[in-house]
Amino acid sequence: MINSILSKSMHLPETASLKNSFFEKLKLSGLSKTQFENLANIQRRSLDGILDKTSKQTDIINLLKIGEFLELSFEDLLIYHFKDRPVEEIKELQTSMDVTFINKSFDLKTLSSLGFIDKESTVDELKRRICNFFQIESIYQYDSELNEVLYSRTKRKFSDKMKDFWIKSSYKYFELINNPNEYSRDDLKELIPKIKPYTQNVESGLLTVFRALYNVGVTVVFQLMLPKTQIRGATFLIKNKPYIVVTDLNKSYPTIWFSLLHELHHVLFDLEQLSQSTYHLTGEPDLFLMQEDKANQFASDYLISDEKMRYIEPLIHNHLMVTKFSKELQIHPSIIYSQFQYRQAELGNNYWAAFKEYFPSVELSKRYLNISNWDVESLEVAALKVKELLTV
Repeated sequence: MINSILSKSMHLPETASLKNSFFEKLKLSGLSKTQFENLANIQRRSLDGILDKTSKQTDIINLLKIGEFLELSFEDLLIYHFKDRPVEEIKELQTSMDVTFINKSFDLKTLSSLGFIDKESTVDELKRRICNFFQIESIYQYDSELNEVLYSRTKRKFSDKMKDFWIKSSYKYFELINNPNEYSRDDLKELIPKIKPYTQNVESGLLTVFRALYNVGVTVVFQLMLPKTQIRGATFLIKNKPYIVVTDLNKSYPTIWFSLLHELHHVLFDLEQLSQSTYHLTGEPDLFLMQEDKANQFASDYLISDEKMRYIEPLIHNHLMVTKFSKELQIHPSIIYSQFQYRQAELGNNYWAAFKEYFPSVELSKRYLNISNWDVESLEVAALKVKELLTV
């Protein structure tokens, strides 16, 4: 509203002013200036300060009295008032608008803990940080442009600030990466059966697979989980090309591979729905894709089928047998243990604390993936680094 008022005040005719309107109204009503002052209980100094725009601070009560006398709506009164007001006053109002917008749109406390912003930042520093990170010219484009792209068709803008931030930054990140390779569903179908053996290479297996997928037009990046979200993965469709995010939710190595296969199922079978909604989140409520069970089953069956799990389950506490079986299946042993944990959880049994010593540290994989942390200078810089990393 304030932005609209300032814009309209700048486009008023040269002759339009509260002062001109005031004296025209006096003439029509037959009152003198002194009579109005006495009737409205306004001192001349205060009245002249408003009409001549010389007051450093406007007495809002007196301004409202003048507006009532002129029969102006509150909005029109402010439009006339801010015409030709001192630059300092306009700047102060703009700063107030900026503070309100930033506080409404961003979880400053959480972003500060991530290193995205400094908690001692001034308003101008916050504006520069946001604009540089998202490569936008105004903080208001964070809503106007990115909302239009992400939410206009689905009308599902999230009230959750961190989730909104994650979605917008991921979308902009992928837009800047702009994979030059055309997406080929046939090439993806041919590639997927070759992925499994790379789960055994903890240090560089993910990177190798990400590069292969990038080459067939499917861009995958690994990101640290954002606080206050439960996003395990996501699939975006940008310019008819699929983009995938896999996070380190639960800090589990086999979960990363499971999430990747889950999202690849969405790429294979849900692009039509994605064309209507732009993105899909896994791990968060989402009504726009109804294939979550199928995607989970696809990932589970791909890594190790139910039949093979039934074979190894009686031997699950024999690590030597599990390791031998995992080599036959060309998967990392932790995948078997992870699937066992999930299957037992469905039966009401808690095995989440078991087999921890057989799960590799996610840190080993992360150091090869050039992760875009939230404290990077800009998404453009991060996008260029990832593009170089994925290009073979």
